[in-house]
Amino acid sequence: MKGDGKRRVGVAVSMLLGLGILLGSGAAWSATEPAWGSGPYRMLFEVDSAQPAAWNMTLGAVAHIVKRVGIPPARLEVLAWGPGLRMLLKDAPDAMEVSILQMRGVRFVACQTSMHRLHIRPRQLAPGVMVVAGGMAELMKRHNAGWAEVKM
Repeated sequence: MKGDGKRRVGVAVSMLLGLGILLGSGAAWSATEPAWGSGPYRMLFEVDSAQPAAWNMTLGAVAHIVKRVGIPPARLEVLAWGPGLRMLLKDAPDAMEVSILQMRGVRFVACQTSMHRLHIRPRQLAPGVMVVAGGMAELMKRHNAGWAEVKM
């Protein structure tokens, strides 16, 4: 069990490296179309960890996509549930970065079911964080709408 977190981080790093290669390799694409295509793009980042490494990777990946692809054509959402909710609190270490990404159009979402279980009230969340009834329902809704999903 102890290695699960490291394995998840390793898988997430591999996925992000692949995304970086996809976004950064423009040689095979036409000069008029970006390497990542023309969009629109919809990506959901699912985070259930309060580990700083998971949040650093998530926020870094989101910031990279905002910078390289832009909003629009990209629509990005970060869904936090379970222990990951702690990183969306007002006093979380990355609260300023979350706020900056929100201003650039990224949507941050907290699972109400997890909030209830962890005794987190909406007023404890960083400003602008949306609350959805259930994280898994949000995940399913986005999946059915064709969003790409990344588990961090």
